[in-house]
Amino acid sequence: MMGRGFFTLIAIILTSCLLAGVNDSNAVKQPVSLSYPQRAAIASSLLPGSGQVMNHQAWKAPLAWGIMAGAGYFVYINQSSFNRLSDAIDFRYDNDPNTIDDFDGIYTTNQLFSLQNDYRRSRDYAVLGLAGTYLFQVLEAYAAAHLVDFDVSRNLSLQLSPATLPQSLIGAKMTLSWH
Repeated sequence: MMGRGFFTLIAIILTSCLLAGVNDSNAVKQPVSLSYPQRAAIASSLLPGSGQVMNHQAWKAPLAWGIMAGAGYFVYINQSSFNRLSDAIDFRYDNDPNTIDDFDGIYTTNQLFSLQNDYRRSRDYAVLGLAGTYLFQVLEAYAAAHLVDFDVSRNLSLQLSPATLPQSLIGAKMTLSWH
């Protein structure tokens, strides 16, 4: 259920990105031309890490995959433990003396409820971490695509030097030049 809502949200975001320039239904339809940053963001939203590869920063893609895999692992572990505790609570309340849960004699029923709430909270935080990592890598691909053509040649320079100012004894002067 959670996955279906997540993919619905992504579909809405992609549709709104593609239809952002359409204002009038009677206007002559122009083909939608996506800028390079928009293409990188859409590629990264469809396949995490592909926007980073498009920006020639492929070393960032495994970082995004690893963090997302770690968050997904924590979602899985916490959900499994939550389900196990839910089954144990159900076994305790089924009024059948033949069913014994895995935690009989280890935890009281109140402790099981407390543990279940802890695992639910941890699972929810892991889902937030997964969603945050996903959105971060999309935004990173978008921002990095703006900087693909940024000039980082040796012709850029920044010089700091001491300066004297009329109102103060000491100061600093910063000169930024490009040629």
